[in-house]
Amino acid sequence: MPRDRPVHIAITMDGNRRWARKNNFPLFWGHRRGVRAVSEIVKSAIEQNITHLTLFAFSTENWKRSENEVSYLMGLFSRSIEHYSTFLLKENIRVRFIGDLASLQGNLLKKIILIQEKTRHNTKLFLTIAINYGSRNEIVRAIKKIPSGEVQNYSWETIQKYLDTSDLPDVDLFIRTSGEQRLSNFLLLQSAYAELFFIKKNWPEFTGRDFEATLQEFSQRKRNFGK
Repeated sequence: MPRDRPVHIAITMDGNRRWARKNNFPLFWGHRRGVRAVSEIVKSAIEQNITHLTLFAFSTENWKRSENEVSYLMGLFSRSIEHYSTFLLKENIRVRFIGDLASLQGNLLKKIILIQEKTRHNTKLFLTIAINYGSRNEIVRAIKKIPSGEVQNYSWETIQKYLDTSDLPDVDLFIRTSGEQRLSNFLLLQSAYAELFFIKKNWPEFTGRDFEATLQEFSQRKRNFGK
């Protein structure tokens, strides 16, 4: 029998720049078109009754890109929060950002804090955006938060309490676009038993139909969890 829909889906939105090159557009257009893809997939997730969706927007390694590209991305994140705030409230979507947020620009961080507060009572979809996120960085930060009194009783549950995703279920379905077949330091612990899907399409080309097709294929997989 097909399995029920996944509770928590994580997506590495890869291939914005590849899409731009393939279509002879400036690289920044790929990122802008990628935001439109986010909107479509969020709407599809709601239609498919998905409750938790986590998107990898900017990694701790992405700071190595050119200063112009990084600056553009930070501005794009800021503008996107403003542009979609009404949509998020209307659709009853709760938004939260994870990662080493303290390193972000002051204006962007203020908007992140504001949209999280505005949507904190929403219940239809828990949308998590990973910015300046890296799983290894997250683990180090989590360990530093553990009180000395708990160190004597280390366990997975102890570490899990201090991860950025402490209030989220484990990832059931992990999607990466652009054809690359690796996790790239994204939710490594949380995806221990996730079903992995590596999609050849670049992120700007990934549609609601593609998303639904992935859910359908997921439902046919048998998950044994080591049994």
